[in-house]
Amino acid sequence: MRHDKKQFLVLALAFLMSMFFRSYFGVVGPIVAAEIDLDPISYGYAASAFFISFGLLQMPLGSAFDRFGPRRPTAVLMIVGALGASFIATAGSARQLVAGQAVLGAGCAPIFMGVVYQFGSLSDGLAARRKIAAVSAIGSLGALLSASPMLWLSEFLGWRGAMLLAASAMALCAAGVAFQMGQPPPGGQCEEAPGGRPRGLVYLFPICLTLSLGGTFRSAWATPYLSGVFYADQTVSSFALTIVSAVGIATSFAIPALISRVSPRIVVTCGMAAATIATFAMAVSPASSIVAAVGLICLLYSTGNLHPLVMAEAQELASSKRRGIVLGFLNTLVFFGVAISSAVFGWVAQNAGGAPLTFQIILFVTAACLVIGLAGYLTRPT
Repeated sequence: MRHDKKQFLVLALAFLMSMFFRSYFGVVGPIVAAEIDLDPISYGYAASAFFISFGLLQMPLGSAFDRFGPRRPTAVLMIVGALGASFIATAGSARQLVAGQAVLGAGCAPIFMGVVYQFGSLSDGLAARRKIAAVSAIGSLGALLSASPMLWLSEFLGWRGAMLLAASAMALCAAGVAFQMGQPPPGGQCEEAPGGRPRGLVYLFPICLTLSLGGTFRSAWATPYLSGVFYADQTVSSFALTIVSAVGIATSFAIPALISRVSPRIVVTCGMAAATIATFAMAVSPASSIVAAVGLICLLYSTGNLHPLVMAEAQELASSKRRGIVLGFLNTLVFFGVAISSAVFGWVAQNAGGAPLTFQIILFVTAACLVIGLAGYLTRPT
């Protein structure tokens, strides 16, 4: 029991570091750009390098998990990630920064999937989902730490000193994973999942592609929406995004308690349905109310907290010998969703003409994608 608690703690802290590194560049990126003299193209490369390496490694890592278990690949790559963070802290050029971001992304790549795989191996059913959701909730605090606390630390230590401190924390978490994460029993799950054939998981493909829509909208399009449609200034937009982040964190902590009382599939279905209905309603009149707009962004952003439940459902259905590769493939779809939605939203913004029409189209597209994801999820084979 004591070892289980230590394992849970180190995995939660590891995921917290992963979430921190996913978000930190949006805060210190402008400071880094000013010091290293990044042009907009290099800045874009640096911002995306983390996610490119993160996404490309999902399926190879899944295969490695199936062969070696999650402990060794996760611990080794987390050490690599700590080195990447250190490399960023000493970067003197755009090329070095991009390389450091790519290495850091590789270091964070195995963490979430390792959590899902590990608890799916050592627990089953509802207990696994509770643990995965709880780790995800604690990890969500990493995004919060990457905001104002990271900015304050950068003002005190400089951004390079702050990154070296974060690199040290990553290395300590890697050591914790290496020494406290148990090796799953041979064969993983005790029984072969009857729906373990790949075609039995096809119903999850659409929802995996749409789980990232809320995060994409919050990160890149929430501020332009509020400023372009409602003429909100920077102070109002920042306050609105703080509310969105707080609601997202509160939702992530509520989910473990919620799935103790109702089926996780009901939670996913109701969450997706609520987001779909609200998005369609706002798309009809995107300039109706800034309060309604912020509420919608909160709801869309919170749908990202359904990701752990969907992954837990997938690993229960996958063959015990192929759970890693299945999880890797589904996580890759999530990252494809980020890339596709970003490209589509950008094309709409460039061609629609005028903020109200632009965001009306974006919201209708988002709602349509949510409908497809929900419809696919409801077709689960019996």
